[in-house]
Amino acid sequence: MNIMVKFLNLLRQATALGIVVFGKIIKTLNIFIFYLSKSKCEKFKDCVLLAKLIERQPDNSDRYLEYPWMLENIDITQGRLLDVGSTASNMLYDLLPKTVEINSIDLNAKPIGNDRIKFSVGDIRKTEYPDNFFDMVTCISTLEHIGVSGRYGSDDDPTGDIKAMKEIKRILKSGGAALISVPYGIKDVLPINKLYNKGRINELLRDFSSVEIEYKKYSKKFNLWLTVDEAEAAKTDMIKDRWYAIAFIKAKK
Repeated sequence: MNIMVKFLNLLRQATALGIVVFGKIIKTLNIFIFYLSKSKCEKFKDCVLLAKLIERQPDNSDRYLEYPWMLENIDITQGRLLDVGSTASNMLYDLLPKTVEINSIDLNAKPIGNDRIKFSVGDIRKTEYPDNFFDMVTCISTLEHIGVSGRYGSDDDPTGDIKAMKEIKRILKSGGAALISVPYGIKDVLPINKLYNKGRINELLRDFSSVEIEYKKYSKKFNLWLTVDEAEAAKTDMIKDRWYAIAFIKAKK
């Protein structure tokens, strides 16, 4: 029995070592994939930083929270919806009534793979959509990259996110809502993400008639996301705390 226990312990240690080594290989591959494809960052040093941050990302990442929240808060059964950044376009088409027309916009061409989704290559800071055109806009984990130089092909524009929100308001119908998720915390991690705080959020949303915000923060101790108040979310340091907090925003025109 003792021999078997020792063998199993050795096997566990070898497996743990293998996982660590495999993780390092994946990190290195990510760096070169990001750099060669230019899909996420343009500069090599930025690709290194991004791969390092992704290595620290919680297993139950942002999307496990963002997409359910988004779907729970979509309250239209017909009309037009615009997905900014095209992160959820196919999901929205599959799960919403077919009386909702799904539109999608992104700086870069993407293989959406569904001809019924109206995809446009364009800049949400200045679009060709008419005023008061959409019943709802979704912008999931996208706003923080707008105007961050080299990120997903963006140029350098410190007020790019503010311009984007003004444009979203313009193309929303009166009474329409924008569903937005953004990283929240004490300082930006550039050139990867802007991190938002109360002042920045107020500036983004000051022209909307009503705003609802909830916050989630990752707990390293419990390995899960907890609902917190704004003050606790605002203390989050993406580097020290492993990840940023998330603000979930529903803003009505």
